[in-house]
Amino acid sequence: MPKNVRMRPAAPVTKWSVGSIRITSRTVTAGEISDRLGITADQQFERDSLMSPRNPAGARRETSVWIRESGLSDDSELTDHVRALVELVDGRREELASLSADCDLELCLGFGSENGQGGCVLPARLLAEVGALGLDVVLDLYPPGPVTADVSA
Repeated sequence: MPKNVRMRPAAPVTKWSVGSIRITSRTVTAGEISDRLGITADQQFERDSLMSPRNPAGARRETSVWIRESGLSDDSELTDHVRALVELVDGRREELASLSADCDLELCLGFGSENGQGGCVLPARLLAEVGALGLDVVLDLYPPGPVTADVSA
């Protein structure tokens, strides 16, 4: 290699993704959701609880909220988050169907890229599995810049 040619360091990873399952209900508590699914939530909030516990006069939640994250790092591919969440609840189809009568079931995904470009392919078979579980898909896209994602609450 000629002496005047320098190697450039690899560009830092500028895209990220996150995923979680969010179940909300006006009638079923977050604790009951955990019990019925046999899965503990990473985050849960009960209906009428304070949105901000430090502000006793503040707004209260209109629904109970149950959240389970994929457990993958934010540099994982979006499809990997989806697969991990599908695998988590795959053996609980009947329980999810039962919950769907009184709850909203969502697969919540977030994607961002600092350079303003990026994307992914969600394979048809994987989307069919999501649909078979009765999960609606919520996709939050974040523009370039210092924005942090929280698709959980």
